[in-house]
Amino acid sequence: MKKVKTVLFTLLLTLTVFGVIVASFKWTNWKKLNKLDKDVQVISKINVFSETLIKKWEQGASAKEWPSIKNSCPELGIKGNVDPSYSKCNSTYLNCVLKKQKEFNILQSKEGLLYSVVSRASSLEEDIPHYFLRILLEVDGDLFNIDLEDICRDVYLPQKIYGYKVKKDTKRKFSWVWDNFNRNIFIDKFLVTNREVNEWITTTNQNLEKHSPNERPAVFLKKDKMHQYCAFKGKILASAQVLEAASFYPSLSSVKPGSTLIRYDYPWVRRNKKSFLYNLLMNKDITLSKENCKRAYVQDCFEITPFFNHMTKSSSWSGIFEILGGPFETFENNLETDRNLRASSFYFPGNHSVHKIGEKLSWDGVAHLDKNIEWGSEKPVGVGGRSLEIGFRCMKYAQN
Repeated sequence: MKKVKTVLFTLLLTLTVFGVIVASFKWTNWKKLNKLDKDVQVISKINVFSETLIKKWEQGASAKEWPSIKNSCPELGIKGNVDPSYSKCNSTYLNCVLKKQKEFNILQSKEGLLYSVVSRASSLEEDIPHYFLRILLEVDGDLFNIDLEDICRDVYLPQKIYGYKVKKDTKRKFSWVWDNFNRNIFIDKFLVTNREVNEWITTTNQNLEKHSPNERPAVFLKKDKMHQYCAFKGKILASAQVLEAASFYPSLSSVKPGSTLIRYDYPWVRRNKKSFLYNLLMNKDITLSKENCKRAYVQDCFEITPFFNHMTKSSSWSGIFEILGGPFETFENNLETDRNLRASSFYFPGNHSVHKIGEKLSWDGVAHLDKNIEWGSEKPVGVGGRSLEIGFRCMKYAQN
């Protein structure tokens, strides 16, 4: 009888222990499942947030938001006229957007911003883009990255046959042509701005002075620093040939090898007579308007309207802007090394012959004084002793 009681006690104890183990196992699994469910919910919320953020990053401020942008985002530091496109893929505008969100705890960078700039030049990470922004979210002690690439900056140059205007070209036909078949070329839509250069100065600890207003073209760099900036973005300084390819209105035969290419002097029209610059050159009795100045800000425009930054009404056929007028623009030119500066600028009156695509001067790239430019017979009145504004843009070759 005693043996039976001992066996029953042992069996009961075993069942009790087994029950505890089963209960503990169920409790542990329930905790794991509960945590997994919570993690799924968190990740789902982050995905929704990131999709909204990417959309805002790429589209920028809406037409409804833009009129009050100086109040809603004073960090942009806008002082002049600027097109809403300036807010697209703009890190300063993004910071304003992030400040207003209340859903997540976003960690600040060492600069006190809600994002950090990551580049190959300053990061030990492998297989990353040359430049992107990183937003760091903290959720229940876990960290999540949202990385944003700048896809707004450049435009693809279609694969065609293109012409380049050499100095000896006097006729309407190009004497020098090239093609980019089987080559993917991207070129900046706009001149590089002060905001972008100031960000580069901070990120790479450049010993350079920052300039404002942020929305203005960056026109103070020496040429070697322009090269360094473009390299930071994984690009090179734009070439004269690519820039003119993206500017000249293409001939209808530009996709047929061996075809004759006709040169059109203005980026918006095939017929010169339809361009206000041509009519000014021909001394036609026309009045320069504010809308004309939005296409090409020539010297006469200073009396009509303030300079307009990031103006999208100056578009070429390919989608690049700021092609004629405004500050000078420099570029690389391996074909004619002494012709590396777009002549059309707001230093010349509207009826001057330099206001055509392909008209070029020579700049030594060292300083911005009139003596650093070889003017030939084209030196305008009033530039002596002045610091001249010389902007630039970048381009890149991408693999197929």
